[in-house]
Amino acid sequence: MSRRLLAAAFVSLLMLAGCGLQQDLSSVPNIGNGPTGPATPITAPTLSGSQFDWSSTHGHIVVVDFWGSWCGPCNAEQPGLDTLAAQWSPRGVLFLGVDMAESSANGAAYERSYNVPYPSVNDASEVIASEYNVPAPPVVIIIDAKGNIVDRFLGTLSGLSSDLTRMT
Repeated sequence: MSRRLLAAAFVSLLMLAGCGLQQDLSSVPNIGNGPTGPATPITAPTLSGSQFDWSSTHGHIVVVDFWGSWCGPCNAEQPGLDTLAAQWSPRGVLFLGVDMAESSANGAAYERSYNVPYPSVNDASEVIASEYNVPAPPVVIIIDAKGNIVDRFLGTLSGLSSDLTRMT
């Protein structure tokens, strides 16, 4: 079997397997951050080496994307997130990625391969994910302009655009 065919089969298998550790967030309580509770501030180095400072989000809607380059569904939804960021960023919506459970080098390679238009911070130890009660990616969380978590999306972007439309 050719290497190309083996690689294609491996990628297909990963996409089908998805992030097997993912559980349905509808059954997970929002420990410390209820649906209308305050978002935990995130201030950390980005994968590109700059500093992300939570104070820059004041007065903005923020879309926080928890992802991992090893996560099949994350890879599948990244082009859609890139499109949403291109659509909503000019309207003042900020996007932030949180790269879970891997090295910064792997995360940076993922960002380059998808031309991700927004910054991501590394969360190899999953401290940020724990603060936001995210057991495994992909999870997208929307934070309103007052700094409160208002919605979560587990493995789907369906409804994200309508939430942003309602909030802006």
